[in-house]
Amino acid sequence: MTDGQLDPIALMRKINELESKIDALRTITKGWSFIPLTTPLTSTSWDGDARSTTAKTKIDLSAVFGVPAGVKAVLCNIIIRDSGSAANNTFLVLSPNNTSAEGSQLSCAGLTNDAFARGNLIVPCNGDGDIYYQIFASGASTMDVYILIWGYWI
Repeated sequence: MTDGQLDPIALMRKINELESKIDALRTITKGWSFIPLTTPLTSTSWDGDARSTTAKTKIDLSAVFGVPAGVKAVLCNIIIRDSGSAANNTFLVLSPNNTSAEGSQLSCAGLTNDAFARGNLIVPCNGDGDIYYQIFASGASTMDVYILIWGYWI
């Protein structure tokens, strides 16, 4: 072979090596698929019931909301209010783990008592497709929490 040229066997090896790397990259970068919902998934457990301060507690999304098992994340519309929010640090935490105060948060602290705080949170799920919640309320049964699920990633 002349200078700068590969022999056909070396060229084939190089092509095979590059194809193998491309296949590996396709596997690594294979993204999640978002499933948007035209009607939110709701639960009678999360439709404004009064709640108190609660340590991290699991929500089985399949059982409580009807979300398919094993989803990767959920898009939640959250509405909260607390009767003592004006003078207290009141908030809700949603996350894929049971580590205290860790995760996506929505606060109604500093708002007029019983004023609604609203937000949308993308919450990663644990390996089973479930999430954990934690509530920091101003007192016993003072925080009302609404959760609506508008989509999920598979």
